[in-house]
Amino acid sequence: MLTIISFNFFKRIIMLTSKNIFYGLILIIFIGSCHPKHQEPMKSGWQSVFKNDENGNTLEGHIDSLIVGIRNGYDVRIGWGWERKLGDSILRLEHMAEPLYISIIQDKTVSAIIDPHPMLESYIDIDKQRFGEGGHLWQCIMTTKGSFNAKVYDRTTGALIKDWPQHHKMTWFLDNPPNTQHVNHPLYK
Repeated sequence: MLTIISFNFFKRIIMLTSKNIFYGLILIIFIGSCHPKHQEPMKSGWQSVFKNDENGNTLEGHIDSLIVGIRNGYDVRIGWGWERKLGDSILRLEHMAEPLYISIIQDKTVSAIIDPHPMLESYIDIDKQRFGEGGHLWQCIMTTKGSFNAKVYDRTTGALIKDWPQHHKMTWFLDNPPNTQHVNHPLYK
């Protein structure tokens, strides 16, 4: 009789111990899943964070990454370009600019003013990379919606020479400082 009681006693202890181990493992898994995951540090330096097409559709990245970077005061650059056929040749031109002024509109769109510069004699002919004789200035407002409102002014009189609205693919870059964490605090709060 004592042997049967001892066997039943040890069987209960083993069952309780197995349950405790099982519940302990479940608890460890639960606690582990609640612990914040280690976040890889962002790459430092200039990174492409958002690319829009001519109609403002996202091609790469996320608009939120650009907006958070702007809110954190990171430097921004915008790249755009075009490719056109001229006779038997394909003309390709790319530009990169740092905005003079940036706006975040309704928490979802970015607008940037490009500083005026003297017009070049030619933007595509390598042998004509010099300032044009007309003394005209080119300035532009670009948006993540693909709009590109360029204007050409007479540098002497300030008169508008050409209103030149366009649409372009644009790539938006941020200069990420090393070892930083993004904080998304709107500037209006």
